[in-house]
Amino acid sequence: MPQQDGNLSGGVVRARREWHPHLGPWTGLAFALPTIVLIGLFVIFPLIQLLVDASAEGAGLDNYIAVFTENISRRALFTTVLDSAIVAVITVAIGSVLAWTLHVTERRWLRVLVWITVLVPFTMGTIIKNYAILLLLVANGPVNGLLMGLGITDAPISLLYTPFAVIYGISYSLIPYAVLTLYSVFAPVDRNLLASASVLGASRMTALRTVIFPLVRGGIGVTLALVFVLSLGFYITPLLLGGLQSPFVATVINQQIFLLYDFPGAAANAVVVLVIAVIVMGIALVTAGAKTVRKVLG
Repeated sequence: MPQQDGNLSGGVVRARREWHPHLGPWTGLAFALPTIVLIGLFVIFPLIQLLVDASAEGAGLDNYIAVFTENISRRALFTTVLDSAIVAVITVAIGSVLAWTLHVTERRWLRVLVWITVLVPFTMGTIIKNYAILLLLVANGPVNGLLMGLGITDAPISLLYTPFAVIYGISYSLIPYAVLTLYSVFAPVDRNLLASASVLGASRMTALRTVIFPLVRGGIGVTLALVFVLSLGFYITPLLLGGLQSPFVATVINQQIFLLYDFPGAAANAVVVLVIAVIVMGIALVTAGAKTVRKVLG
């Protein structure tokens, strides 16, 4: 009930609303309106425009069909999906080891070392990271020097402008994302479970496989999907480390826009990559559950 607030000077009585901790619907909408406008301008409108451009001039599905039939676009799409899948597996494998080490280690120096290993690449610029990898993989670089010093090869081998260089570069860039995500997945796991399994006769690997993995497999699956989706959009790394030998869809889109002025073709390629990303994240959502996805991404 509204409370009456009396004015001592004039005797005027005014109704005063009772304070409530929850915002009303219109007040909440007013606060959310700037965010809604930004999402509409920078997310929804560009997506709609992308679909419109891909079907410009009555092309219909022709531009989408060309993505799978034209040699360059098909090769770039296959390379992008395959390399991204390999990157996801490698990154999550390495990230799992680092994140689990951060979760269970009691040694402060090891924890600090792992955090430095994870955060240094995270804070480096893209060009700097790729240039550092380029210096490692050149013919007279330290990698070839080590291989020849160990007697594995008699002459420098070609490491640059290969799928290996692209996978290496993208994995190096995405390991921090995998570690930070997996660390949040491993954090709720009770470390005493390993000791209990050991008391019952299980080896460490058996305990990890049968006790720990079932608890975190949903989070690992979501991390795989997340890293895969992030890999799909890489442009500079495939261009600098892979060249024309390992074309990514982003490279083809850049050429279609700035060299061929084929905006509908570029839009169709972008839509195909977007659909692949949505499908992968949808599979992760269905298999891992919405609660796990919110926990990992939130």
